[in-house]
Parts: sequence; structure tokens; C-alpha cells
Amino acid sequence: MRIRTNRVRRQVLVGFVVQDKVRDYIRTILPEREELFLNMEQEAREKMVPIVEPEVGHLLYWLAMTKGSVRVLEVGTAIGYSTLWLSKAVLPRGGRITTMEINGPRAEAAKKNFKKAGVHEQIELIFGDARELLYQLTGPYDFIFLDAAKGKYVEFLDKCVDLLEPGGVLVAEDVFMRGMVISGDIDKRRNKTAVARLRSYLKAVTEHPLLETVLIPLGDGVSVSTKCNLRFK
Repeated sequence: MRIRTNRVRRQVLVGFVVQDKVRDYIRTILPEREELFLNMEQEAREKMVPIVEPEVGHLLYWLAMTKGSVRVLEVGTAIGYSTLWLSKAVLPRGGRITTMEINGPRAEAAKKNFKKAGVHEQIELIFGDARELLYQLTGPYDFIFLDAAKGKYVEFLDKCVDLLEPGGVLVAEDVFMRGMVISGDIDKRRNKTAVARLRSYLKAVTEHPLLETVLIPLGDGVSVSTKCNLRFK
């Protein structure tokens, strides 16, 4: 007799990364979010659009702010939620964000959200496939955020490192993929390849000769890397 539904199983996997009580507590002490952010969170829930968690959004903002980032590349826009978190740190200092999205309706939704936020002139949204668009860019960027198809992270890594200036930051989201990368308990057969490739990405990014990397158990797992001339021994 099957006693676990897919919904329950997904909840178990998510809880494997960050306990619900820890996540809920963090959210109670986050700074109050603007109405636009709250509306986007609601839209994402209703339309099942994958966006970063509020605490991950705040991490992106904090990293870009402390780094002093002014040239940002985002691979995977969705409806622009993470883009707007980054914009809070980057745009007030005269920076710019380039973001790319393959899904047409989501790209259009993102454009509308950028306009509502009054930042559409400082954000370049490129519609298309990152597997092609990424290799047309020359950079350099001081901050790159990877939030595209998880199975493509390892494929994109070398190009991202090439585009990143020394001292720049590379952030990849959902690297634990709801705990499946850690536990091996894969909820759908089609996710088997993505999990294997994420494990390859984590191995590559932590062993890369030009990167120093930390893994943060926040949201669905975040890797944060800094480009160095030489790795510290």
C-alpha cells in the first residue's frame, strides 16, 4: 500500500535541506518587503512559477551590496523576482543588470514588473536560450546569478568563469534541488539526470582552480563562489 503522495514526498525532500521551523523563523525577521515583491510571490504560488525564496532574495541583495556590484548577469529571469532583489543593491549606484529568459510569457511578465518598479530602463532582458545567448556575451561582469535549468549549470560553468572579473561573485541557486542531490531520493525519473549534473557542478565549482566556493543550506541550497587568481591552499 502506498502511503506517501507526491506532495508529501516533496515536503519531506524540501525539509531535508532547511527545517521548516528554521525557514519560518528567518522569514519572521527579514525586513518588510515592498508590495510588488509580495504580489510577485503570490503570483508565483498561484501560477507555479519557480522563484527564489525571500531569504535567498535577501542573500542576493546582501551579496551584491557588500560586493559593490555594478555589472550583473542573471541567467534565468522567470517573472523578475530575483532580478528586482539584485536591482535594490545594484541600480542605486548606477549599475546595470542583464538577464535572460527562455519562456515568453514569463519574460513579458518580468518586463511588466520591471516597469512597475520603475527600473526597466536599467535592466536589459534578453529573450532566448541561454545555451546560445551566454556564449554571445563578452563581459566582464562582477556578479553572475545562475538560476536556469539545473542540468545546464555544469555546462555553463566555464563560460561564467570566463565572463566573471577577478574578485567577482558567481551564485548558483537550487543546487540541492529540494534535497534530492543530498539524499538521492529522487521524486521523478526525469529529475535523475538533473541531480547527477548538479552533483557534477558542485564537484567542479568546489574544485575549480580559479574559484573559492561555499555552499549555503538556504532555500533549496545556494553555492557562492569568488573568482581568484589562485586558490588558497
